[in-house]
Amino acid sequence: MTHNASGLFPFNLAGAARGGIALFLQVMIGMLLVAAAGMFAVMTAIAGLMLAGAALVMRFAGRRPMPAPRSPSEEEPLTLNARRTPRGWTVE
Repeated sequence: MTHNASGLFPFNLAGAARGGIALFLQVMIGMLLVAAAGMFAVMTAIAGLMLAGAALVMRFAGRRPMPAPRSPSEEEPLTLNARRTPRGWTVE
């Protein structure tokens, strides 16, 4: 016995349901990937802001102001400060 198509576009309910479920799963997986990428971007931005905040705290709160230099009196000996530079030692 042969099976003839009943029209130009035959409709199969099982095939349509299978196609609809496959499309739904593809859309859900795509949305999951986009959501994961968005969460990764937000976490990266938060980590960057935390690093920048820590750098600012270290920059501005870590250094103590140097005391004003005193002028040496007659009885105190003159003390020179030496420090190492790339070209050698510098005496101030």
